[in-house]
Amino acid sequence: MNWKSPSHIEENKYELPGNWLKIEYFEALNILFRFENSLRVFVYIILKNELKEKWCELSITSDDEEKSTINAIAKRRISQDKNYAYLGYVLNSQLLHLTSGELIRIITSDNYWKFFKNYFLGTKEIIKNKLDEIGNVRNAVAHFRPIKKGDIELIKQNSNHTLSQIEKTIQDFISCPDIVPTNTTENWYKELKTVENLECSVNFRQSKNEEWVKLILTFYPPVLHREDFYGSQGLKTLNIKVTQLLIKYKAFTNQTICVNEYVPNINSKDANSINPYKEIRFTFSRKNLEKNYAEIKLQLDEIILQISNEVDLITNDNLARGAMIEVVNTYVEKNHSKLFSWDNSQFFTELDENSPVEYWGRLNYPTSSFVTDTEQYPWMPVTISEDKDLPF
Repeated sequence: MNWKSPSHIEENKYELPGNWLKIEYFEALNILFRFENSLRVFVYIILKNELKEKWCELSITSDDEEKSTINAIAKRRISQDKNYAYLGYVLNSQLLHLTSGELIRIITSDNYWKFFKNYFLGTKEIIKNKLDEIGNVRNAVAHFRPIKKGDIELIKQNSNHTLSQIEKTIQDFISCPDIVPTNTTENWYKELKTVENLECSVNFRQSKNEEWVKLILTFYPPVLHREDFYGSQGLKTLNIKVTQLLIKYKAFTNQTICVNEYVPNINSKDANSINPYKEIRFTFSRKNLEKNYAEIKLQLDEIILQISNEVDLITNDNLARGAMIEVVNTYVEKNHSKLFSWDNSQFFTELDENSPVEYWGRLNYPTSSFVTDTEQYPWMPVTISEDKDLPF
């Protein structure tokens, strides 16, 4: 056998060996990968919002016609994957272990269509037919059957027809670009905006249509020690382990749809003026915030009290360890602009098989075309593309 590899020409350009598959097979794989994973993200957002922690107990029919639940089907497949854990990645999200056919059956079922119908521009029958056509081409590619060039145009067109509103929803949901006005009179806002202490503050952003709200918990850790060396500076400070927060405060986690981390790049002419901070961004539906703000506030008060107690504990005893707070060592050094900047890599929580499904990592700023362009999906520990095609 003669397995030939592609030749790397420059950046993201490659020359493919002549005996590789025709280009339409690669194009089909790209479209289907993005279509199916975008559909998964959408289904999760809607089900978690509507059913909270019970979303994964939804009754569905699997591809082999087994009547079961999302959780049961996923657990069985995750267990099977672990037999070959040395291959690929162990992924924790239940939806990553459902097929496109199973996702389509959830969306178009008589019981659950009511959750999804407002996000599609067509009747259930028309949408189901278009999704099934995509699924048919997907199965041909997955089972290594030949496809036609016309099949590529079909899945592009059907994806555009079925995902146009979904893409807008995902974009708005992830970005929440607008500030919630300070004169907002809704009960959830009046109650939750008062939550703060020395180490934490809370503010809010919302989607364009005001359906989704991000509660942003900003953590300002103390700098425990600074040490100058060779024009750089070492910092010892504290960090919140976000997955531990989500596991410890399950009632709060059940109310939110997803949680993202944001750690800014800070640049300064003075190394001593750099004080790290971190944002933990919890996304809720506005409807759920208004309905459950009392329980959410109770949990949030407990969270920031726990953070404060652990900060005090570790500050006063450097050998102590908290359930959510950890000591991190980082450094500040001059960058190419002759400014001091700090290494923020130690402040991100890595995705692993024990991460709650609500944890979405660093996914904060989707592209304007999430379905076709995104380099990152929730629940995946690696990016899936390296887009170097600049728009200018």
